[in-house]
Amino acid sequence: MALPPDKPLKYNNRDVTYFEMLAIKANDYLAQYGIKLNFNGYTETVNEYKNMEFHEGDIAWRLSKELNAWAEYFSEISNLIQKILLDSESDEREKQAISSIKFDSEKVSNGNRLSYKDKEVIESIKKKNTLKAFHDELDAKVRFLERAHYHCKITFESNEKARFPVFKNN
Repeated sequence: MALPPDKPLKYNNRDVTYFEMLAIKANDYLAQYGIKLNFNGYTETVNEYKNMEFHEGDIAWRLSKELNAWAEYFSEISNLIQKILLDSESDEREKQAISSIKFDSEKVSNGNRLSYKDKEVIESIKKKNTLKAFHDELDAKVRFLERAHYHCKITFESNEKARFPVFKNN
């Protein structure tokens, strides 16, 4: 079986996943709100899922519960980040408007164009972009976790039917 690379990126001389890279970038912005991301155990759960064999019904049952819990956790973080993202879009518009007036209070389009050279405006755009990318990645993780949970559930049920043939017709 050929799986994609586990940690294809380097960050501070450490191998990381694409998700970890986005989390690192988003973490700087989220710290401003007192939010600390904690994904301890997530990688182990996903790796165990990847390595689960069809006959391991007990493992599938436990993983089903873990994957479901991770899906809920990621969903909660995603919703929180969506709120911060929406607020950051408002902040970006405010900074851009203030900067636009400073550059050219007579011609709006000229002021808008020049405002995109302002460091505060650029930083607010980068913040919004990072939060948006991280939000989208969290949503993708939730979808994966839901599918993996369902797969574990089906694996468990198949194993139970094999162990208890009296239930085969149900």
